Amino acid sequence: MDIINPAKNLYLIPLDQNITGFHHFISSWVYKGEKTFLADPGPKSTIPLLIKALESLDIRHLDVILLTHIHIDHAGGTGDLLEKFPNTPVVCHSSGIPHLKSPAKLWEGSLKTLGKTAEAYGPIAAVSEALLKDAATFNDFGIKPVMTPGHAPHHVSYIFDKTLFVGEAGGIHIPMKNGFYLRPATPPRFFMETSIQSLLTLLNYSYDLICYGHFGYEREPAKFLEYHKDQLCRWREIIARELKKGDNPDMIEHCIQALQAEDPLLAGYQDMDNDARERECGFMKNSVKGFIGYLQEQK
Repeated sequence: MDIINPAKNLYLIPLDQNITGFHHFISSWVYKGEKTFLADPGPKSTIPLLIKALESLDIRHLDVILLTHIHIDHAGGTGDLLEKFPNTPVVCHSSGIPHLKSPAKLWEGSLKTLGKTAEAYGPIAAVSEALLKDAATFNDFGIKPVMTPGHAPHHVSYIFDKTLFVGEAGGIHIPMKNGFYLRPATPPRFFMETSIQSLLTLLNYSYDLICYGHFGYEREPAKFLEYHKDQLCRWREIIARELKKGDNPDMIEHCIQALQAEDPLLAGYQDMDNDARERECGFMKNSVKGFIGYLQEQK
């Protein structure tokens, strides 16, 4: 099984989906120690794979499950994982608790937004309210939740032992043979100032390792948080310039072309296989839509 071990007791478990381009894109993180915890179990579709990976690591008990946010690709399988690890507390933003307790609206919204991709992820099982813990008041096991709204209003990052579990607050990071690819995750409705403030908040802490939800890790966390902060500003400048050229039915495509030409952090796109490019093209369109909506609201 393809489990990655970047630090003592810390494991990245790839959750490859049966979706074109979704190899080494979704992941779960697990720390096995005196206390054992898991960050983001992923969707229902890969809970059997996740359980098999945990068994291979001889993990029979989880002290807590941490959710960076409740989007289906990060949290959709939580209820199913709890069938294997009953009575495990689940930590998330307070606004996510009602949706996990009664996920019908979350599932409906996922289907509306993601369509067949949501169907491939699988439906969302409910989590017992008794297990759901507010991240704002959680203070156990040496884990520090940090509110990082931006990608989602209910996004939370977690710090443990100089390791940052950043979810999508630091963007989408894909390891490449010759470096990395970094892209904003800014779906509509996007709030630029909120995202920047979250990055500034994270930069107030010191880390040895940054662990991304999508995907992988880096050993210079502050540098990569700065990279992403600068990238958000660069995207705002480039997309604002394109919008000033006037209405264009192909505006999103023009913005993407300009971004790929001018943002060095997107250079890895050219080295991706066709399936990964197809995936990234779809997500990039959604991120550009978020910026366009934000800029139009500023007028």
